[in-house]
Amino acid sequence: MKDVCNVFYIRTLLGSSLTDLTIYVDCRGFIAEVKLGKEPLIGGYRVNDLTSSKLITLPGFIDIHAHLRDFELSYKEDLASGSSAAVSSGYTLVCDMPNTRPYIDNVEVVRRRVELARKHSYVDYGVYCGIPRSEKVLNELFTHRDLYVGFKIYPEDIWSKYDLIKYLLSKYEGLVLVHAELPEYVSRDSMHDLSLRYIDRPSWNELTVMKMLYSVNGKAKLHLTHSTHPTSPYYCRRLNITVDTTPAYFTLSSDDVMDCWRKANPPIPDPATRTLILHNVLSGLYDAVVSDHAPHSPYEKRLDWRVCPSGLAMIEVTSRILITLFAKGLLDHKLLLKYLCSGPARILGIESSFGCLSKGYRASFTVIDISKEGVIKLRYSRAGKSGFEGLRYRGEVIKTVVGGEVVYDSGEVILKPNTLIISGLANVVKG
Repeated sequence: MKDVCNVFYIRTLLGSSLTDLTIYVDCRGFIAEVKLGKEPLIGGYRVNDLTSSKLITLPGFIDIHAHLRDFELSYKEDLASGSSAAVSSGYTLVCDMPNTRPYIDNVEVVRRRVELARKHSYVDYGVYCGIPRSEKVLNELFTHRDLYVGFKIYPEDIWSKYDLIKYLLSKYEGLVLVHAELPEYVSRDSMHDLSLRYIDRPSWNELTVMKMLYSVNGKAKLHLTHSTHPTSPYYCRRLNITVDTTPAYFTLSSDDVMDCWRKANPPIPDPATRTLILHNVLSGLYDAVVSDHAPHSPYEKRLDWRVCPSGLAMIEVTSRILITLFAKGLLDHKLLLKYLCSGPARILGIESSFGCLSKGYRASFTVIDISKEGVIKLRYSRAGKSGFEGLRYRGEVIKTVVGGEVVYDSGEVILKPNTLIISGLANVVKG
């Protein structure tokens, strides 16, 4: 077969049955052909046999919301450590947030970020831009859409940059992620202790913010990220807005928040809300489940809870929690794929080339053994702790393939792939 560089024998789920496939991978790292069964091979192909009876191969996982830090914040995390943590957890594409130092809100900085990712990322990579300070800079960004996947709106932007947000939503036809909290609730001092921060920053905030943005939206594809209100999936569906959540909000409750390792923004909800969000997840109401990986240094996390930074290092936790729900029969395999593969790809607008094991798609796979069990412990992130230490999980990531190359194998990151940069034009740019 012409231009084929690698061949993979895999065992995957088709419907409810395990099926063997032969996947031919071209030299660009995309699937050239898929055949049923294990085809006899003629020629000098490099063959990877992943059909052990205990292994299941899935499309490569996608995380559309992570903070990989780097730049002047590399003491918290950098692209190499964060992407290593990602690939060890089955992720093959990660989209990075702009709130670094310097802030990613102009062409020069986003170009620097892309070049850094090409050199150091172990996964395919996309980055969001923050809302810039002027219409001129925003227009410059519009002319370089091949560099970023979309924009991110933070609570502090909502009033201080409201006119720019309206301009963005009227001109930009791409993805706009929203951290939907009203800034007046975010900025005020807490009136309660650490575990009760959800009272100071009520989750109904996100309904108010999304309704407001929807009312002024012209062309943009709005997306509510890390949702903490259990009615948001229903409300957003009516408005044609996509929505995700993160395992921190359906596995933890305020009763579990004892120190800064579990301090998050938005805050961890009360037990009843946690239960409702979990019900939503198991019912398939979200468009994706994200990590919201937000690492900080151990020193920062040991500060007093009033001043320690918010965020949990979740990229080595999220997929394992979802795989555990699948392995225990609580989450249908179609929902597992929706939350980690096809759903994120659809939100990004790349569903024709990512998130599926079909011809023409990126040859990125996650190989899991659902018979294996383990205990959550960070291995690659510089954060040191996630807040989930000691949690038992079922189903381990054995191998991660990015663009036809085995990048992670049995506990070790073994090589750097040819990283692709994902853009808001649904294009990929070779690294």
